Amino acid sequence: MKYQLSHRTTYTYAASVDSGHHIAHLRPRAFPGQAVSELHIETNPLPALAAQHLDHFGNNIDVYRIDKPHHRFEIEVRALIDVRFPDPPPADATPPWEDVREALSGNGFPEPVTASEFVHDSPLVPLLDELRDYGAASLAPRRPILAAARELTSRIRKDFAYNPGATDISTPLGEVFAGKAGVCQDFAHVQIAALRAHGLAAAYVSGYIRTVHSKEEMALRGADASHAWVAVWCGPAAGWVHLDPTNDLVAREDHVVVAWGRDFSDVSPLRGVILGGDSHSYGVAVELVPTS
Repeated sequence: MKYQLSHRTTYTYAASVDSGHHIAHLRPRAFPGQAVSELHIETNPLPALAAQHLDHFGNNIDVYRIDKPHHRFEIEVRALIDVRFPDPPPADATPPWEDVREALSGNGFPEPVTASEFVHDSPLVPLLDELRDYGAASLAPRRPILAAARELTSRIRKDFAYNPGATDISTPLGEVFAGKAGVCQDFAHVQIAALRAHGLAAAYVSGYIRTVHSKEEMALRGADASHAWVAVWCGPAAGWVHLDPTNDLVAREDHVVVAWGRDFSDVSPLRGVILGGDSHSYGVAVELVPTS
C-alpha cells in the first residue's frame, strides 16, 4: 500500500521565544516492509542550524536551532511511503515463549543481542507485579509466543477503554493499568510491560495508522494523530512481529513506522528547550491517505 503522509505540529507561545532547540523523530524509517520514496520537512521560522543523524536504535533524528524571536513554531512533514510488512508465520508455528525467553537470557550471553536490549525495564515501563500477573493469563506453559502475544493484544483491546482525556504522558503506568483507560501509547506500554515482566523482548513503535475517509472502511482508533504499537521478538525465524493493542491488529498495510525504542521517551515526535515563551498551546494534524 502506498501512502501520502502529512503531519503538521504547531506550537503557539504567549510571549516571544528568543531561541529554541528542537529534536524531532519525524522522518519515517526504511526497513524491510517499508520504503520511503519522497520526504520533505519544513519549519517556520527557518532554523539557523539544521542537522540530521541516527540515534542508538537507528531512528532518524532532526535537530533544529532557531535563533530569531518568534511567537509560533511550526514543523510539517510530507512523505510518500510504500508499506507491506512481511506476513508473520502462523501463530501456532512460532516457538514456545519459554524457549524465546531462554535465548534472550542466555545466562548472561543472549543469542539475539539486539533484541535482548528490549527485555529490561525502561523509564516509562517499570516492571510491575500487576502487569506480570496480567501477562501470565496469556502465557500458558509451552504456548507459542505469537499465539500468546496475539491473545494479550486482544485482551488489552477488550479490557481498556480508549479515552484521550484519561491520561497524559506523565501518568504512571500503574495508574493507567488501574484505570483501564488511556490512548495508544498507554496500551503499548501495558503490553510491553506485561511481556517484559516474563523475560520477553518488546519494543515501542511510533508512527501512524491509516486515515479513514468513508463509512465502508473500518474505523481505526488512533488515526489522524501520531500512533503507537508494539513489536514483539518471536525468535530468529519469525523476527519482530508488530501488534497494535489499540485496534487488535497485526500490522501489515495500515501502519507506517517512524521510529522504535524502549518506550515513548526514546521516540517522542518533538521535544526541546526554549528561552522565553511563557505558556503555550499546540496542535497536531495528521493524514495518512492511500494513493494506490
